[in-house]
Amino acid sequence: MHQVLAMLLASLVALPGTALAEPAPAPPDTGISSEHRLSPEEIESVLNDAARRRELAESSDDRLPPPIHGEIGFSIGTGGYRSAFGTAVVPLPGAGVAILSFGTDRLGSEPNFHHQDR
Repeated sequence: MHQVLAMLLASLVALPGTALAEPAPAPPDTGISSEHRLSPEEIESVLNDAARRRELAESSDDRLPPPIHGEIGFSIGTGGYRSAFGTAVVPLPGAGVAILSFGTDRLGSEPNFHHQDR
């Protein structure tokens, strides 16, 4: 019974606010239509221009070669640890590709690295 009374009171509190709300004002009439449609001739012209541009782009042999792609990085740690590394993928003429990688590290003076000379 307590829950029903609480729900009834909550609805009475909320309902007067909605009853007193004013409707939204109508937008002013500016005389300008908010919709612009192309004529069938304009549609055909746009489609023909797009098709012509696509054909020109596909027939062009002046494409740039693919760029070199890769990554580099470095790391710095405790006890003097540091390293640098990198990889590059280089496109070659035809369908070839060359992949170059490098890396170097210095373990520092930390006794936990256990670097052994051979």
